[in-house]
Amino acid sequence: MGHARMIISNSGPLIHLARIGKLKLLKELFGEVVIPYAAKKEVVDRGKEEGMADAFLIENEIENGWIVIDHDINDKVKEIAERVGIEIGEAIAIMLARRRRCPILLDDLAARRFAIDLGLEVIGSIGVLIRAAKVQKISKNEALDALDKLAVVMWLSVGVYEDARKTIEREIQ
Repeated sequence: MGHARMIISNSGPLIHLARIGKLKLLKELFGEVVIPYAAKKEVVDRGKEEGMADAFLIENEIENGWIVIDHDINDKVKEIAERVGIEIGEAIAIMLARRRRCPILLDDLAARRFAIDLGLEVIGSIGVLIRAAKVQKISKNEALDALDKLAVVMWLSVGVYEDARKTIEREIQ
């Protein structure tokens, strides 16, 4: 797959990438990031109430116009979320990606599995770093450094972390 000119995101990857100073990679890789209104409420509104720096960073990029809010709500989402065992926000993002036939940014394992089962292309925060390094938006060393920072702001199993490190070291010049 070449450059998707749009990707849907749930709140997790936005928060994780903002916290390690790599939010702009999404703009460089995908052009436009569409988030459900529920994710905006969670990330920006609640985040600002709690004084989270990433909430202000993300809001700034919404104002800059490349993070776009989708206001549609799918009625069936609540029961889908309960049935699959994922958060409602994740279910909304997945349904949005399905409707728009777009790839989706997700970090939660159960949500990723569900999206993959639906035939969606799923990319996580780690995948963004790897992809950015492959197309030389960041250097190999920046990618490894960003991976280490990511391991601090989100839970990564040892296996996932090691695989990502090896991929960056092996595949990127």
